[in-house]
Amino acid sequence: MLRRRPLSLRARLATIMATLFVLGMIALYLVAQGYGRSAADRSFDRLLAGSAISIIETVSIVDDHIQVDVPYAALDMLSAAPDDRVFYRVIGPGNRTVTGYPDLPAPSAPTFAPPAADAIRFFDERYRGEQVRFAIVGREIAVSGNPGWVWVQVGQTRLAREAVARETVIGALAPIAAMTLLALAAVWFGIGGALRPLRRVGDELSARAPADLRPIDAPVPAELQPLVDAINEFMRRLADSIDTLKNFIADASHQMRTPLAALLAQTQAAQDDKPRELRRSLQAIERNGSKLAHLLNQLLSDATVAHRADVRCFDPMDIRDILQEAIRETAGVSEGSDVRLRTRLTVAPANGDRLVLVEAFKNLIHNAMRHGANQEAPIEIELTGDDSGYVVQISDRGPGIPAAERERVFERFVRIGPDTPGAGIGLAIVRRAVESHGGTVTLIDRHGGGLTVVVRIPLL
Repeated sequence: MLRRRPLSLRARLATIMATLFVLGMIALYLVAQGYGRSAADRSFDRLLAGSAISIIETVSIVDDHIQVDVPYAALDMLSAAPDDRVFYRVIGPGNRTVTGYPDLPAPSAPTFAPPAADAIRFFDERYRGEQVRFAIVGREIAVSGNPGWVWVQVGQTRLAREAVARETVIGALAPIAAMTLLALAAVWFGIGGALRPLRRVGDELSARAPADLRPIDAPVPAELQPLVDAINEFMRRLADSIDTLKNFIADASHQMRTPLAALLAQTQAAQDDKPRELRRSLQAIERNGSKLAHLLNQLLSDATVAHRADVRCFDPMDIRDILQEAIRETAGVSEGSDVRLRTRLTVAPANGDRLVLVEAFKNLIHNAMRHGANQEAPIEIELTGDDSGYVVQISDRGPGIPAAERERVFERFVRIGPDTPGAGIGLAIVRRAVESHGGTVTLIDRHGGGLTVVVRIPLL
């Protein structure tokens, strides 16, 4: 199934702008249409009112009868709209038609309420299948000594009005539509110009070699600077990771080369050894094989901790359970074990990466057992905690580490002396694991001799 190609940023912005312009045009059209109709009504209503007033001024009483002499000019003033039809009616007292069209519709009220003198009322009604605009004006008269009202109603179809309204709307919207098209064109090309710096950044990155992780120096607008800064920061971290990986591979190759060379030398020597010397050669091969196996395990542990420390996938865990698991996997839990855990905490809940911390504490316990364990002074682990976090102290009675060397031992493949056992990776693993949880690890002298490793893990 083919995936739809996503719209470009230019197309998206242009679509949004075009939508806004179209909605604006619709709103302007409705406003202009209302204004055009209102303006046309005001203009033509003056003609209707003038015609009605001209007719009512000719109303007179002759022999107690209403007489109307409809002037030609009263209706001629409405002939400016040749397509429109004109209707009129003169209504006497009792709603009796004096002259004109007797079936003209009256206003909504069933009877005409006496208005103020010469007041004109306008209304719209359908008449003979067309929409007609009417004007009606009244005047009080006396017939046979009885006062009454005479009304003059003049109507005109709305064809000319609608034509004027349309011309008004078109005249108002035509330049607006033209300006809208010009604005859309300006937006389209303007967006292209605004996005040109992104293309320059892409071209610069595409032209680089795979190993070129220098910061981007292409000039960009202020709005794009955060994106460029983020890319530069990502490339800086990537470069640091690659450098670390290169150093790790170089150091690991160097460290592994020594036991491998020794294994080969002992194997070759064993081939020429006499039977009684063969045992010593095999023992040397076993020692170097164990050393190589330990180094490989440490390298795998370091790679695992480094990866998970960067990912920082934290879940609920218990520090007490982690310490007990590290003790079981390192020293066992049989009676008389030389590793003892002391704590008053029944639970120690926290958030973190259980695997990473187990590896860290296994390395600390293993180092303590290798360098400082004896039958009279077992390794002691103490767990304390409060609302801010937990403190784990791992103490032994070994020779300790000189204060001047305590920072260096956290680097990879660093050992205090050539005769110091181990691969020199354990404490580097510990520091990376603890710092990924926002904690710290320090080395202090133990009272009475030995070394204490203090690990502080805050509550995240």
